[in-house]
Amino acid sequence: MRRSLLSSFQTGRPMRAPTTLDGCTDWSVDYLKYQVLQGEPVRLKCALFYGYIRANYSQAQSVGLSLMWYRSSGLGHSDFEEPISFDGVRMSKEEDAIWFRPADLQDVGLYSCVLR
Repeated sequence: MRRSLLSSFQTGRPMRAPTTLDGCTDWSVDYLKYQVLQGEPVRLKCALFYGYIRANYSQAQSVGLSLMWYRSSGLGHSDFEEPISFDGVRMSKEEDAIWFRPADLQDVGLYSCVLR
């Protein structure tokens, strides 16, 4: 089987110190681009748990927060409206990451994670 390169997986990453307004924290993001081979497994880690961020996944869960993932297949960032439904087979949510087993052309897009 010939494998194609999927180059449009992107996920948000914190860029500066967070600001808080009305009890919500704005982490301000930039984007990481992943280059992926079609047919290979891929793991996208939620950027909220990188480096200097004050909480880890277990702490977030212990205070009742849920990690939600959103996907946009368009170029704009305004269509992150519906959370991703995971089938648990080829695409699954495992703690602070999404797994694609295997990645497919239909997976290309922008991915964002949110704690609620």
